[in-house]
Amino acid sequence: MHAPAPPRYRPRRSSILAPLNLAAYLTWLGIALQSMPFARLAAGDSRSWIGACALLAMLALLVAHTLSLRRVPPLRSLALVLLQGIAVLLAGFMLLDGWIGILLIVVAAQLALLQPPRQTLAIMLGFNLILLYGWWLLDGRAGNVTLELLPLLAFQAFAALTAHYQADAERARDELARLNAQLLATQALLDESARGEERLKLSRELHDVAGHKLTALKLNLALLSRDPALRERAELATASVLAHELLDDIRAVVSQLRQHDGIELRAALEALVRPIPGPRFELQVDEEARPSSVQAAETLLRCAQESITNALRHGQPRLISLDCRRVDGHIQLCVRDDGSSRPSLVAGNGLTGMRERLEALGGQLRVTAHDERGVELIARLPAQPR
Repeated sequence: MHAPAPPRYRPRRSSILAPLNLAAYLTWLGIALQSMPFARLAAGDSRSWIGACALLAMLALLVAHTLSLRRVPPLRSLALVLLQGIAVLLAGFMLLDGWIGILLIVVAAQLALLQPPRQTLAIMLGFNLILLYGWWLLDGRAGNVTLELLPLLAFQAFAALTAHYQADAERARDELARLNAQLLATQALLDESARGEERLKLSRELHDVAGHKLTALKLNLALLSRDPALRERAELATASVLAHELLDDIRAVVSQLRQHDGIELRAALEALVRPIPGPRFELQVDEEARPSSVQAAETLLRCAQESITNALRHGQPRLISLDCRRVDGHIQLCVRDDGSSRPSLVAGNGLTGMRERLEALGGQLRVTAHDERGVELIARLPAQPR
């Protein structure tokens, strides 16, 4: 539905005070206290002020990147991390302090969350070659500088691998939650289908069996009332009234049961969205929005599932709303998210499959990208089968 995102990983939006973020801030603080030339700053040295501003800019970019995860385009998120690396190199060069290069460990960890390993390796190789050149200018001995850089490279690799496997674990956890939600939703749909079949069977049994026998009973009582010997008996009149009232009650019960024909979607949709982490869900299902068959209900459920999956994968929404109601003889499901800014739509396999399943049942699909944010999907199926 949405245009695919370039990066491989889409990390969760995290709190500014999350443990890993606090570790990054403490690392920055330790390096800043070690490297900040307070005496030269007090003397007004311009080179020191440029370096100090670059060091502060790295912290500001780190905080901005933490707060913007999953709310800005992927390339902008990558740019925030690359600017951090540039700020680290500039600060180290201007302050003439090799300790500042340690902050590239923080940069490596962030890159591993945004890029595949090869791209991360290539970018960090470029940063470290520049850092190596700066250290060589400070020391003048290439061999010593190279040996001193090796531990830093090892720490960068460790941080990047840790972040990489964290991203893999998050993705596996989200996929497991998604599959579990599908299973729970399907189970709820099957349970509702079984209850619907039981209601239908019960209504038919009441109408065809009990109703038929009560009608026969009323006819026999009517015949008995014509007998002069029984006509005046109060018991016969009472039996006739009771038989008439009982038949009316059974017809009322049958009518009530038939009002709930079809598959109720609320439980299945609630089971679908409940285990999904991240956005807030708003669910509205009208009582009259009941597909006539399990196939129709499953089709609408799969449309909701695919729409939510696409929104989470490409749009990073904070809110997803689902609204199911009966409109003009159709069951209409509307799924709306507040994800990507100015999204573009691509008719992938998921969208094509949804359209085919709906059209096979006489339904329609409309997908709209809103100008400001988000995508709206509307799936419609006839309330009664064709």
